[in-house]
Parts: sequence; C-alpha cells; structure tokens
Amino acid sequence: MDILGFATKLSAGKHHSIQNDDVFIDRLNHRYTVTMILVFAAIVTTQQYFGSPITCWVPAQFTGGYEKYANDICWIMNTYYVPMEHDIPHSETIRNDQMLKYYQWSPFILLFMALCFYFPRMLWRSLNNKSGLDIEKLVGAALKQEQTDQHEERQKTVDYITNSIRVYIENRYTSPEQPNYRPKSYLQRFVYPLTFWRHRHLSSFIVLLFTFVKFLFLLNSLVQIFLLNAFLGNDYHLFGFEVISKFLRGLDWGESKRFPRVTLCDFHIREIGITHRYTVQCVLPINLFNEKIFLILWFWTLLLAAFNAGDFIAWLARILRIDSRTAYVRRKLAMNRSSDNEPPDQFTSPEQRKLNEKVRNKAFVRDYLQEDGCFTLRLLARNGQDIIVGEIIDKLYQNFCTIYERQHVNADRTLALTKSNQHYSSLPPVQPRQFEISKNDEENRHLVPQNKA
Repeated sequence: MDILGFATKLSAGKHHSIQNDDVFIDRLNHRYTVTMILVFAAIVTTQQYFGSPITCWVPAQFTGGYEKYANDICWIMNTYYVPMEHDIPHSETIRNDQMLKYYQWSPFILLFMALCFYFPRMLWRSLNNKSGLDIEKLVGAALKQEQTDQHEERQKTVDYITNSIRVYIENRYTSPEQPNYRPKSYLQRFVYPLTFWRHRHLSSFIVLLFTFVKFLFLLNSLVQIFLLNAFLGNDYHLFGFEVISKFLRGLDWGESKRFPRVTLCDFHIREIGITHRYTVQCVLPINLFNEKIFLILWFWTLLLAAFNAGDFIAWLARILRIDSRTAYVRRKLAMNRSSDNEPPDQFTSPEQRKLNEKVRNKAFVRDYLQEDGCFTLRLLARNGQDIIVGEIIDKLYQNFCTIYERQHVNADRTLALTKSNQHYSSLPPVQPRQFEISKNDEENRHLVPQNKA
C-alpha cells in the first residue's frame, strides 16, 4: 500500500512539477528549442573533441607524425570545396572564396543560438520579478495547493495569492517620483509605453512586458536564419528550399555543397632552403552531423517563426480589444455571482439590482483589475487550476465591493452636503427685527435691543 501510494503521488506530481508563467508558444521557444539545440551542440562537441573530425589523404612518404600534422593543420586552417567533376583551380583567390570556415565553430554557433532563444525568457523573469507580482511564485503556490487535501492549507494559499494580487493592483497607480505624471505631447504618449520598464506603476506594465517578450521571440526566430547565413555562408537561407527541390526531383539530397564531406586543403612545409606546398584531399565526418543538424534547425526555425507570428498577431488582437482582454474574468465573475444566494434588497427593484451589478462588475474589471490583473488571473488559470482562480476572483470582488460601497457612500454624503449648502446660500439673508420705541415710553424700553459698545 505504501509503494502504491508513493507511485500515485509521484504520478500526480509529475504533471505539475514545472511552474509555468507563460503560454505554450513561448515555452516552445525558450524551453524545447533550447533543449534541442543543446543536444545538437553536445553531439557535435563529442564528435569534434573526442572523435576524428577530419582525416586527410596524404602522400605515401608521410609518416605518422606528418599525417597527424596534416590533419591538424587542415582542421585549423580551413578547407575548401571543389566538386569532383571540376578541376582544382590554380588561383588562390578562387580557392579562398570556396573556403569552409564554420565547422570548427559549430558548437559555439549552436550555443549562441540557444542563448538567443533563451534571452527573452531571461528578460521576462528579471523584469517580472521586479514588478512586484511574481507570477511564477503564484503559479507554484497554486500547484502546491492542488496536491493538498487540507481545507486550511487550501484557504491559506487562496488568501496568499489574493493578497499578492490585491497589493499589486492597489499600489501600482502612483509613482514616488512623479505621482501625477501624464505624457502631454503626442511623441511622449507614443514613447511612454515603449519605455514601460522605467514605469512599473503603470496599470499595464506586465501586459506590455509580455508583449515585448513575444515580439523578441518573433524577431529572434526571423533573424536566426540570416544570422546562420552570415556564420555559415554559402546561401544558407536557401538550404531548405534546395533540399525540397532535390527531394521532389528524386535526386540525392544528402550531398550538399554547403556541408561537403570531401574537401581539399593546402598547406606548406618548410625545410632548410626550400618550402614544399601540398594539396591534399580530406574527409570531414563531422559534416555528416552538421548537415542533418542545420537542416533540422532550418525547418524548425521557419516553422517556429510561423507559430510566433500567428501567436503575436492573435495576442495583439486580444489586448487591443477591451472585451477580449477581460472576457475570462467577466465570465468567471458571472458564474460566481449566479451561484451566490444573497437575500434580495426589498427597496431595490430587480431591474435596478441587475443594472447596479452590471455597473459594479464593469468597474471591477476595468477600473480595479485593469490589464495586469486580468492578465495575471488568466495566466494562473492556464498554468494552474481553474477552480482556485474562481475563488481568487470572488475574494478580490468582495474586497472591491467593500471599497466601492465606501467610496460611493462618502461621495453621496459629500454631494448631499454640497446641495444643502447651495440651498441655504441661495436664500435671502434674514434681517434682524427693528422696533420703533418712543424715548418717553419707559414701560416698553426692555423690548428695545441694547447696543453693546
């Protein structure tokens, strides 16, 4: 029974062992692509430093030391490619133009690619941590809550996430340096959101950061093809199209001029009074791996760029429309409100009650949660548990209703006092009563008001 229980807990926790604070397309860039590239780099590095990356055919008079020297010098000084059906050119300029300069640097090129794919993730984690609302920690707390059966622990987790979001959304609108700053000119209005990392008090800081990270993923996937073309040369950006063309025509697509397996190498050996020049033929087994690896990366990067472009366009369409941006929260809020069994107000009609509820819900979503609050709740639902997010929204709504009622009561009192003062100020001033009393009338003198000096 203990082994069975342990296996059950292990299988249950395996699915939620990783805390995610983004969407699948983003993880496709910074997690799965980076992992694939690192595996490719390990394969090439093993072949390069622990295998035989190059083997040259040398003249018969070369002994073991000469042969090793020829292999090493050809590996270091690069080789050039001339097809078997062509004659070896005599011009050194032509030979240099056909030089292969990448195979020694293949592991480093792959590591640089992995860094480029992971850099947007590093930026997201760094700036999100400094925003005051660490979404990854909230997702981790929600995932731990799924594995516990105790009601108290569950309630503590819900309260922790609710308070974290509440503190963030209630303290983000003011800046200690510029409390009431608003960009005035059109240029400032355009530049202000673009420099969002300087204004963490913005109500859409996390949304703008997430949009910028998505743009970096898209830009990186588009630029990678041209970066590889600059590193590898030989029109690498057309590599995949040529392979498809050869495959459709039934030709051998495994042999490519970009990753040749048989190359030529020129080197000189100096002896006393004379310098010998040799041209030897070499085989590059490492290019057997390079060809397949960079062909896979060509197709994968192109496919990833298409995914990123579609995801970025869909994301822009979602955040530009207010209704789409807040649809999830409004839907969960409507479900929670429909399940409440609050006693109806006897002094309010059902139509007025519905109207008040609609106005309050709209204020909760647009004025209280705003962009960052709705986005955070949506990410929690996608990466955690949808039920706990419903409880969090309900608690946030209850806290908002308390603030909302207090503000409206104070506003009503202020309005009543203002109207009362306006009413009394519009009345004519009251004149004091005057009495005409004769000086000789001593009996009524006490009715005359006495003027005090």
